[in-house]
Amino acid sequence: NSVLKLIREKSPAHYRAWVDEPEVEESPDMRFGRAYHDRVLLPELFAARYVGEPANAPGKPTDVMRNAKNPSASSIERVRFWDEWNAENAGKIILSADEFARIEAMHAGLMAHPMAAELFAEGDSEVTLRWIDPATGLRCKARADRWNRRRRFMADLKSTIDASARAFGRSVVRYGYDVTHAHYTEGARECGEPIEHYYIVAQEKRKPYLCAVYELNAAAEARGYEIRERGMATIAECLASNTWPGYPAGVQE
Repeated sequence: NSVLKLIREKSPAHYRAWVDEPEVEESPDMRFGRAYHDRVLLPELFAARYVGEPANAPGKPTDVMRNAKNPSASSIERVRFWDEWNAENAGKIILSADEFARIEAMHAGLMAHPMAAELFAEGDSEVTLRWIDPATGLRCKARADRWNRRRRFMADLKSTIDASARAFGRSVVRYGYDVTHAHYTEGARECGEPIEHYYIVAQEKRKPYLCAVYELNAAAEARGYEIRERGMATIAECLASNTWPGYPAGVQE
């Protein structure tokens, strides 16, 4: 699905470059989003892997404090506190006190939404699907946030600044959530467990941390399938010819 997004927004040449030298650097927003996903979808993993810095702790010591010949009592205490805290939490992903508090507030907002709470009350989290696309022969992969096989739905959790219908409609187009919908729906069908509903749960990252649940209308669903099919055909053609074109030559309108 990420491949389809890259080809749609840029070109096959960009995809080929990404395959040869993958960019794995994670932005602060991506890091925060992953932490929140783990809090909702894998709470036990979150508790074991993440830790928030203590809210009322002394300021972190600077290099000057650490290397001072005659450090003050305050500097000594700050160095001692953070050295012990870091040793106790070695190997964990450290979030700031504000980030940790915001994740908990967002989770409370999610659970306050009756339908959202119900969607994440049961089912399997972070489920990997693999299949062969019958039209192109491409090997496909998807990873569903929450898949409820019994009730035949998937729920995709998205953190956002604005979960209102108008703003999130733009996010669907900007980030290709309609294409994601098509790809995951096809994956479930090809894996022999078709779904009846694909819900997008939009959770705001700012107060009052509200949440909204969306389902694509027929026009958005059709658009997602069209973009996906066009992208899949492009990938198949590039693989068959081993050519990876960039932007069109000449002047573009």
